[in-house]
Amino acid sequence: MQSIKLPLLLIQSPPEALNVHVHIPPPKNNMFERLIRDPQAPDRPMRERQCAEMLCGVLIGCPVLRNNVLRWMAQQVGVPVGVVDELTWQMETEQSIGSKRDDLRIEGFRTDEDVDETQIVLWTVEIKVAAPLHESSRQRWGEEGLEEPSSDPEMVSQLVNYDAWLAKQSVEYVGGFVLSIRNSSGKIPDGLTQTWSCITWTDLAMVVQDALADNLLPPTEHSFAEHMLGFIRNRLWDTTDMTTSRLELDDIALLRALAAIGPSCSQKVKDLARQFEQVSRDTGIEFVDIRTPTSPYFDRTVGIEHGVSARCVNNQLGEVSVSAKVEVDDVCVSISTYPKNCKAHLMVRDIFSMSRMQLSERNPDWVFFDPVDSDYSIAKISKPLVSVLAHEDWQAPLIDFVRDVLADLRDIGILESLVNLGAERDKSGAGQSFD
Repeated sequence: MQSIKLPLLLIQSPPEALNVHVHIPPPKNNMFERLIRDPQAPDRPMRERQCAEMLCGVLIGCPVLRNNVLRWMAQQVGVPVGVVDELTWQMETEQSIGSKRDDLRIEGFRTDEDVDETQIVLWTVEIKVAAPLHESSRQRWGEEGLEEPSSDPEMVSQLVNYDAWLAKQSVEYVGGFVLSIRNSSGKIPDGLTQTWSCITWTDLAMVVQDALADNLLPPTEHSFAEHMLGFIRNRLWDTTDMTTSRLELDDIALLRALAAIGPSCSQKVKDLARQFEQVSRDTGIEFVDIRTPTSPYFDRTVGIEHGVSARCVNNQLGEVSVSAKVEVDDVCVSISTYPKNCKAHLMVRDIFSMSRMQLSERNPDWVFFDPVDSDYSIAKISKPLVSVLAHEDWQAPLIDFVRDVLADLRDIGILESLVNLGAERDKSGAGQSFD
């Protein structure tokens, strides 16, 4: 008997079927799709801040749904479910944690006749959509719970700062959540002292779906719950969650593909990236350095990408890089800064705001990130790998694409402006490396 040859074809599995008693509007009629998506780039990842506002708004406006969600969250961090029903709840976005801000703050208060309002629950929720957990300067707290300034900032996971702040709060139940598309348990840093729970948008959606299916919500809350559920299923659903899924044809096809062509594909990408390095040098710009990552192309911990990053600046202002990379199935040129909230970020944004029209006139495919979209990325332009499949010399059009983009950045004067960012500070010897 001849064995069956499985195709090297990957088709993304759709979300699991909805409960038959639940109705959700199609994406084109979804109120949150209309409010959050970018109509000029509808396929771009959703904005984290707007997603946080969506969740906060629905929880505020739908008290019965809120109670169901809060009872579920309480179970994740060891708070007795009965406590949820006893408290008055407040929630807000972008609240201060020293010089930082959390995405969503949830607080529960007990009100007694003879005693002023007493806070019983304090939760901070870090919301992730497109960006991973990032690092920021360590916050140090004094005896009175106030942030102390530091002249030598140490870079730590943002959760380390939030955890230290939670530890200073005189509240009976404190805890933190990371709400992301894919479960972030593997990204939680060691040494946290407070209770943290990693939940996904899919987990949250299932709570909403169950509340709708079991007819727990009043008619006034149905529409908001249905629209948020539909938005999550269309935009924020974790299609890779295999905790309850059986082995699929996609999984076997991927294993076969990696075994059959993985090494060859990775080598092709690395060969192309070496060409990008030479193209960067050919601009004649004196970059600080040009770096190539050592991680393999198929590395999901850092994303499926490989290329070069030419650093324009690396001093006390921060790090500014122009990168040319293969990202999954696109070749991309992007401009970014590091770390979060560095002085260089706003300076680079100013440079691009003055040159945005010129760049777009030369190539309308440029995408410019708003501050709410990313704390790091400034601008990006991409060319699909599939566009070169018909070319015998498939590298040539991709190299030309990168060369033309860098030439535009050079000719408009952007590269020179980036390299000269903080030049006077460097001359004075005050530079601080972010390596």
